[in-house]
Amino acid sequence: MEQLDAAALAQACEAGHAIRSRSGDHLVVEAHLVRDLCRHGAGKVDPRGLVIEGARISGVLDLSGMEVAFPLQFTRCVFDHEVVMDGADLHRLVLTGCTVPGVMANGLRVRRDLDLSGSRITGDLWTSASTSCPAAVWLCESEIGGRLLCVDTILESSGRAMQADRMRVGGTIRLLHGFEAHGGVRLLGVDVAGSLDLTGARLCRPDRGQAMDLGDAKIGGSMFLIDDQTGRRPLIRGRIDLGNARISGQFLIRNTTFEPTEAVKAALYASRRAGGTAISAPGLFVGGDISVEGECRIGGGVDLAMGSFSTIVIHRGSEFAVSGGRALDLTNAELRSSLFIEEGVVSAGTLRLAGAHIRGDLSLRGTRWSDPEGTALISAPSLTVDGQVNLRGIEATGGTLRFRSATIGGILDARQAILRNPDGEAISLHRATVRGSLSLTHGFRAQGRVVLSRCTVDGRLDCEGGTFEDAIEAVSATARGGMRLRWAKPPTSVDLTGAATTVLDDDPQAWPGRTAIAGFAYDRFDGVWDWRARRAWLRSMRPYDASAYEQAARVYRQHGRPVEAERLLMDQRHQARRASTEEPSSRRRLRNARDLFYGVTVGYGYRPGRTLWLLSSLLALVGVLMFIPAVQHTLRATDPRGNVYAVDGRLVTVDAVTSPTDATATAARRGPHPGPCGDGQVRCFDPVFYTVDTVVPLISLGQRETWFPETETTAGQVVAILLNVAGLLGWILSTVVVLSFARLARPA
Repeated sequence: MEQLDAAALAQACEAGHAIRSRSGDHLVVEAHLVRDLCRHGAGKVDPRGLVIEGARISGVLDLSGMEVAFPLQFTRCVFDHEVVMDGADLHRLVLTGCTVPGVMANGLRVRRDLDLSGSRITGDLWTSASTSCPAAVWLCESEIGGRLLCVDTILESSGRAMQADRMRVGGTIRLLHGFEAHGGVRLLGVDVAGSLDLTGARLCRPDRGQAMDLGDAKIGGSMFLIDDQTGRRPLIRGRIDLGNARISGQFLIRNTTFEPTEAVKAALYASRRAGGTAISAPGLFVGGDISVEGECRIGGGVDLAMGSFSTIVIHRGSEFAVSGGRALDLTNAELRSSLFIEEGVVSAGTLRLAGAHIRGDLSLRGTRWSDPEGTALISAPSLTVDGQVNLRGIEATGGTLRFRSATIGGILDARQAILRNPDGEAISLHRATVRGSLSLTHGFRAQGRVVLSRCTVDGRLDCEGGTFEDAIEAVSATARGGMRLRWAKPPTSVDLTGAATTVLDDDPQAWPGRTAIAGFAYDRFDGVWDWRARRAWLRSMRPYDASAYEQAARVYRQHGRPVEAERLLMDQRHQARRASTEEPSSRRRLRNARDLFYGVTVGYGYRPGRTLWLLSSLLALVGVLMFIPAVQHTLRATDPRGNVYAVDGRLVTVDAVTSPTDATATAARRGPHPGPCGDGQVRCFDPVFYTVDTVVPLISLGQRETWFPETETTAGQVVAILLNVAGLLGWILSTVVVLSFARLARPA
């Protein structure tokens, strides 16, 4: 074993030579010699500084509070004790390939780089900077003017591998390639002017809790968590905390494996994820993009709640495994551009977007979702998307796509989406606003309810080619661009109560039996105008609702089809009579009989011409009756004196002839047998006018009040009955005609 003395050390430093063993034996350098050189011999040291290679450093190297103006470099050295540099001011410090039982360097100032590459640093050092946990490397409140390099470095501790709270780094932090930290890496409040590079790094917290803490950190460049050139994948066994951190550049994750098991637990923030959290970053700001690339395996949730980002892109091949938890949480986050989760991404867990604002597009095309937290696979209440939402080809199993009260600036495209949630809601847009169209078409399949109640769609609600295996609930929904309801398989029920649209494009025969369209308003049909098909459609509605008929009739009337409108309204009255079951049976039978008569005669007021034909037929029958001589022989008339006349003028009874003062009657000129009309004493009988006077009681021609059947004979009684019946029928028919025409004269 070769021992280095102070003279040899000073001589080598003055000449600028590296200190190494000359004999091949192990070189031993006393730590106090290095300290003495740094304290007293700085003026004689070459600018290349102190370089020791392959030596054993005996004793404690303690440079606390010292100012060393030349570089210190230890290569492949073994330190017997920890290196202590609290409060030191160094030019440059290099510990490459060394074995060190800990570094205590709180408050250290290094004007250039701090290089720990290739070293193995182990230990459980305690310090007053933190009394809760030991660490192998302490760099709290330190300042590094250049870079912090930990290439192929291994840090081991039963507590934290490194604690560097509020450290300032003028360059970059490079924890890469073979870097391994067995224990947490705490960089709370760190300020890095450059980037944080974790290429190929492995952060392994024994309890898989907090693997790296970057809370309140400021990173002037970007953060990289990617595989290296050899294909070494980063491995995070634990959680990365980035709460309220700020990354000015981008945050790139590629081919990384996360294996967390512990959920977030803190005084003011708590996560209820059953599967733990891979990245906990509430309040994170990223000036550029967040990109998850390659084959990332994320075994916990990614919490980006309340953060601010440019674009988030999760590329094909990535996978989230957070069964029963939140895969990606963007609650109240702001994306200055878009959120893209590419086709092929698989997620066991929930995407939460409650209250988020995405100024670009939301694209989940071709992704697969299952095992949600609660009942929602995508939970986006009050989400605001300025662009469009692309759900084309998405597969969701066991949960709801919930966009309650969301605002979508463009279209919502769910073509070819397959949603499986048989016992609940497949997709919910309750109270949502879609500025474009809503497309549930061309292969869209929903096993579960489709909820569109109080949803407002400025474009078209399109269900063409969609398969709905449960109900569609669209109470008070509005589709200003029309509704195309040409589904491939009709839902079990449709509720459009109080809904409104402009154009209804549908197949009347393809509606389900349970359909409610009370108060459903539309301006026109697009396609099927056949009133018989529409009548069958309206008849299929359960329960019966009069407003559906009135709405359809209004559309027909507004488009110049009044006959079809009247036919539908006639059927409405017919169906109303059949649907009435609440009234007492006697009253119901009476009302049904009245409505039946009203329907047969004048079509509930829409076919008054039918009554005119009936009235004309009655006139013809009575007219024929009045031309029969036998009938005429039964008629009698009386004059003011009480004389009775027959139609042929035969006097039946004649009183004594007197001449009253008012001259209302005069003596018969022809003796006891005056001619027809009693020689002018009574109104002459006219069969035609008598028929009109009998059948149409709305006018009086003086015939019925003059001539009446003689009821003392059987023939006269029969004629009297027939005339009374004709008069009653005529009164009814005439009244119906008048009321029907009066109804038609009212404005629609």
